[in-house]
Amino acid sequence: MTTRTFFLTLTLFTISFFILSCEKTTLEAPIVKVTPTVPDGSRIIIHFGTSTQRGCIYSFTNCIWIGWEHAKEIQGQNLAFLFEDAEVVNADYGDFFPVTADCTLETPAGTPSQVLQAGFYRFQPLSDGQKMISFSDSFLLPVAPLVNPNNPQDNLGQLHNLAMQALYTAKTKDELKAMDIKAAQKMLAAKSVQFLASEAEIVISPAEQAQIENATFDEQYDNHHAWLQSSSLSTGDQKVLGDILDMASAMPVNSTEQLSDFVSLMTELENGLAQNATIDNPKLLLSAISVAKYSRYFWYWKCLTHDQPASVPNWWKADVKGLIEGGIGQALVDSLLAAVK
Repeated sequence: MTTRTFFLTLTLFTISFFILSCEKTTLEAPIVKVTPTVPDGSRIIIHFGTSTQRGCIYSFTNCIWIGWEHAKEIQGQNLAFLFEDAEVVNADYGDFFPVTADCTLETPAGTPSQVLQAGFYRFQPLSDGQKMISFSDSFLLPVAPLVNPNNPQDNLGQLHNLAMQALYTAKTKDELKAMDIKAAQKMLAAKSVQFLASEAEIVISPAEQAQIENATFDEQYDNHHAWLQSSSLSTGDQKVLGDILDMASAMPVNSTEQLSDFVSLMTELENGLAQNATIDNPKLLLSAISVAKYSRYFWYWKCLTHDQPASVPNWWKADVKGLIEGGIGQALVDSLLAAVK
């Protein structure tokens, strides 16, 4: 065999081996880093509810109309409803319905208007298995209004809690028990993406969904100073948000009175932040403080309504961390993982 023939044969062999090797190797596409979705509060549109004739009661959305299909309105001095299927109420609300802003109800012409105060209204169980709710002060645990029109990103906090109410179900919790962390992230990311698209017209791209699925879930989310330092926020913004989270962390929330104090402080901080012209990323910081306030309110309500101790772990910080690192979709996923894992 001549030298030329030998090298030709060697070259053909090398090419053939490379082709065969390529056929056996599956290369995974790299995760493309994309900018997380933090929508403007003013463009969040949530389609929820059916009736426009019974007054608007703020809960965990822009506007929830009191007019449930399975409820009968009870005529009387106060707005009241009777629910034939108590299990539906228990699944959605437990023992209390949250009204997160003072609300003036529509009333017939010439009659005094009825104002519902913000807070938790207790459902009353009836002997025949039905449940009733009367929006009367005698059934109210008052809490400072959660909705803050002075924060242009307030709707993001409302959206967060509505999504949590829809996704944090007994069925989802049971499904997650049998999953490892990566499988749980993938399922929760899919549920969150679907909810945001259908209920708020917020589209999460496939690349961002993949980013959320593969994000590292850090169980040390309570240490906000550590994850703030590794975030993309400027040093000044890290200091501003860190100081706010310091104050929020120092406040106990073990009663509705303490929750009301917490909401009032956070609202005051929101108002100051909205007027602060020195911060570099006001949209993200105002979104973060809104999600922090709404999330802590949500987890307290969940404990109260199911007779659980109010002193839950700081799951609300997982929401804020997720928002800062990966947008509204990751905020939902991290919050759910913190609660069930």
